[in-house]
Amino acid sequence: MSSINRTCHALRREKTISIPRHIIFFDTETTMTELPGGDVEHSLLLGWACYYRRGDHSRKEKLEWLFFTDTKTFWRFVLDHCPTKNKTWIIAHNIGFDFTVCEGFKHLTKAKFKIKFFHSKAMTTVIKVTTKGKSLVFVDSCNWFDMSLEKLGNLIGIPKLTIDFDTADFTYTKTYCKRDVEILIGAFKSLAKFLQGNRISRLCYTRASTAMAAYLLKHLDFPIYIHNNREAINLERDSYFGGRTECFYIGELNHGPYYIVDVNSLYPFVMQYGDYPVKYEKILNRIPMETACQYLEKFAVVARCLVETTEAVYPVRGDRTIFPVGTFWTVLTTPEIKHALDRDRIREISDMVVYKQAPIFRTFVERFYQLRQDFASAGVTIYEQYTKIFLNSLYGKFGQKGEIWKHVGPAPGEPDRIEECIEAGTGRRTRLRYLLGEVYELTGYEETRHSFPAIAAHVTAYARLHLWSLIQIAGKHNYYYCDTDSLVINQDGLNNLNSHIDAARLGALKVENCVQNMTIYGLKDYQAGGKKVLKGIRQNALKISDVEYEQEQWPSLQGLLTRAQTEKYITIKQTKNLYREYTKGVKTLDGWTIPFLFDGDSPRSEPLPELPF
Repeated sequence: MSSINRTCHALRREKTISIPRHIIFFDTETTMTELPGGDVEHSLLLGWACYYRRGDHSRKEKLEWLFFTDTKTFWRFVLDHCPTKNKTWIIAHNIGFDFTVCEGFKHLTKAKFKIKFFHSKAMTTVIKVTTKGKSLVFVDSCNWFDMSLEKLGNLIGIPKLTIDFDTADFTYTKTYCKRDVEILIGAFKSLAKFLQGNRISRLCYTRASTAMAAYLLKHLDFPIYIHNNREAINLERDSYFGGRTECFYIGELNHGPYYIVDVNSLYPFVMQYGDYPVKYEKILNRIPMETACQYLEKFAVVARCLVETTEAVYPVRGDRTIFPVGTFWTVLTTPEIKHALDRDRIREISDMVVYKQAPIFRTFVERFYQLRQDFASAGVTIYEQYTKIFLNSLYGKFGQKGEIWKHVGPAPGEPDRIEECIEAGTGRRTRLRYLLGEVYELTGYEETRHSFPAIAAHVTAYARLHLWSLIQIAGKHNYYYCDTDSLVINQDGLNNLNSHIDAARLGALKVENCVQNMTIYGLKDYQAGGKKVLKGIRQNALKISDVEYEQEQWPSLQGLLTRAQTEKYITIKQTKNLYREYTKGVKTLDGWTIPFLFDGDSPRSEPLPELPF
């Protein structure tokens, strides 16, 4: 049995609720210079920073403000408020922008800081640096508050100011910028009060980590054992599919009403009522069906199965996740295998991992969903938002993977960047990352210390099956589109689902919108009444044609490093073309889609006769 580089261990309870004491919040405003080609360079105009020392029973809280118009002044303030042997958190909203405008890499290198941890992907950024007893952690407030600063300000009762940058004078811009920092401080205080006042957990760098801390503090009701069996983990990974997004119809819909309905807290619902793997027991090969059924009576499993089905309900991973019919191999989890066995659809099981199981999320969901309802009734909208965030963030921690960066050595004077290299002769590709005068090589990816992909895979499988059960109740030709926890249905579909409509009940449906006409173009690409949903296209994008848009791209820190462009922040003028060919099934002449037909391992894309849905 081969093992991954991780010690087997049981998850341990958290014991304390701690909130960071030393924090610096900051925000900047910039002047914009248009470059040849339409790109825009942002240069520091002004900024505000506020050092906040949290109070306790013996000390009052402290706020110390700094207004600055040059980067040296800002970094001098940072270093002056970085107590020895204490960690100082530095927080901004979309920190990649403000960090770059303040020439972060340049000043940290000059102060001889070294990287201890670096993660910047999408809206999540955490950077840890140290030098001579000083420790800084740069954290994006979007790690906790996945929303605009305007929305966040409204939730906490500190509204963001409005501004026209073309006409605003320096004094008003200064006031506008300070308000943004006040919103950050207010949001942080609100989150800290929520965590401490309700005995939730310590504050971690991300919402998912904080949700895990809350789980381990009060809701580790059953022992969960983290294993290191490589073969089992590979199978678990193969069984981990995300939410289901599918077009069942593509084209115009002009005979409304059409309803967009959402499942109330889909993932928390299945977490509350499902049993989940807690301990790896064994891995088996070439399992007789009778033996598999016996294990399923008491255990959770993940298995590679040969499925024969006329119902498009079991996922297969290719270029993207699809739900074919016919005969095919795929890796399924306990609820999907039971669903298939009940309908005599599994022809063979080649490999199966067996686990002890338990209802590990029940008390966590019960508590947080009750808190959410209580806060909603009391009108405490921001606390309601926090409970929603934690309910939806926990399970993903069990499916987390991390990058392995090997320290290669010092690289003094090298610009901060990410480099893609191809080795001459072998063609081997490597990725190098230069940060603060050191170079690192990406050598692979690994399971995080507490990851247990089978748990996350079971959560998403239960969720897909629940959504599919609602689709079946809606009835043939009464549903047109689904996206993870939402459906687009017609009046007959709504009538058929009437007993499942309840805006408050966990796992039930609530009507989010009703329109008289819709046009569905593809995945996350539709128009409902006057509302347009178009993933990847900003609201202020310039429409060139039906399938072409021009917009600004605001690079992340990762993007800036890839361009070796870390001393200036440049927004890029880009043209985005919509790719509207449907690749998860076959669109027929009447607009309805049908699933791919698989024969063994090969898809076939011609229309299928007499499908039962």
